[in-house]
Amino acid sequence: MDIPLEHWDAAFDSQAKAFLLGVREAARLMPDGGRVVALTYAAGSRTGGLQPWVGMGSAKAALESLVRYFAVALAKRRITVNAVSPGWTEDSVLSSLPPEAQSLIRNWHSNGWTPMGRLGTPADIGNVLALLCQEEAEWITGQVIYADGGASLMNPEVPPEIQLG
Repeated sequence: MDIPLEHWDAAFDSQAKAFLLGVREAARLMPDGGRVVALTYAAGSRTGGLQPWVGMGSAKAALESLVRYFAVALAKRRITVNAVSPGWTEDSVLSSLPPEAQSLIRNWHSNGWTPMGRLGTPADIGNVLALLCQEEAEWITGQVIYADGGASLMNPEVPPEIQLG
């Protein structure tokens, strides 16, 4: 409720506005059949519980919307536009959190919130980006791909111990 406008503007400038300007310029220079891939954090764009991230979550939602608009606008040139939404990943913003929070998040994911039983790695996310850039991915456009070990499939209202059986 009380986010300073300069924080709001910084979030939108660094996410949605930067993507808008970057794709417009890249599309001008890019050959037909190219690829555009954004990095987002879908949980931030579709939840509201982490109040300090209101600006960034809203900016990520705008970025995800732009992915869809650009996908349609560039489709005739066979340029695909997608987003990758990593879950909690080692060597990421997680490293900037207090040690107690890092430990809670790591334990929560390894104990069942992520069905694959671990946090992602930078290589995991890089592999998804590489996949979307391959020629064989030319039919995938306007999508947000969740690269989160299945965490986005979990029901937040039911403990993982019950969901995983």
